[in-house]
Amino acid sequence: MSMNIALFGKPFYQKHKESVKNVVERVAKIDPSALLFDGFRTVLDQYMDVPKSLGGFSKAEDLDGIDLLITLGGDGTFLEAVTFTAELGIPILGINTGTLGFLSNIKIDSVNEALDAVIAGKTWIDERSVLHIEAEGVDFGDFPYALNEAAIHKRKTASMVVVDVNRENRFVNKYWADGLLVSTATGSTAYSLSAGGPIISPSSDVALITPIAPHNLTNRPLIVPLNGEITLEASGRDASFLLSLDSRSYRLKPHAKVKIKPAPFKVKLLNLEDQYFFNTLRSKMHWGMDPRG
Repeated sequence: MSMNIALFGKPFYQKHKESVKNVVERVAKIDPSALLFDGFRTVLDQYMDVPKSLGGFSKAEDLDGIDLLITLGGDGTFLEAVTFTAELGIPILGINTGTLGFLSNIKIDSVNEALDAVIAGKTWIDERSVLHIEAEGVDFGDFPYALNEAAIHKRKTASMVVVDVNRENRFVNKYWADGLLVSTATGSTAYSLSAGGPIISPSSDVALITPIAPHNLTNRPLIVPLNGEITLEASGRDASFLLSLDSRSYRLKPHAKVKIKPAPFKVKLLNLEDQYFFNTLRSKMHWGMDPRG
């Protein structure tokens, strides 16, 4: 099966050196002219002789004609790769050299089996909803999107942030908290989970509104249909707040309106035949395991 591949990665743990080298060499055999992210090539040069046939890329436009992007890293690496591929509709296969790995769900020691399955076409594509964000006074550049969540945080003070939430021009609630998250179903296993939010099947077209350490304990996470516009307005004692789109943070002025709606595209995750969300969930969360050993 002929395939045009790109490879994206970040610095990795020393213990994964040989496994990462194996991935690069396998990819070069499958596609001798595969593209390697320029920043990752700099990292790899410290550990191996990178095949000279491999090309390079540094921006989304360089990936025209690519059939698959493989990431080497954790979920943070996967989220960064989304900024290159999402609007192009290129599927991503995440190989995990990080920690938990809900998005990068291929174990590093299962790479050969995974690549064999890719070559044999024994895979399926899981499409995930994405958020489109607009904010007054904030320039998001070419990628105003988030796969996991948009979050408003207080900065380095002890005071709370007050966030007014509206959906489709109807008032939802006023939250006094350390911050507020608007997550996709995919993002329900990310920041929202640590803030007490529920786990949602990632194929669900819903948005999850989760306060971070709310002052009023009756303010619980709220699930709403994804279709529709959510508007956030932050105020409080701080001169400014932080607005985060996945791992990218921006300064937000008080009372600046943040508008969140579904993006016109979805992110494509490439999974192996036997990979499903509930399998990953049981494995990562250690469900069904006897804690007594």
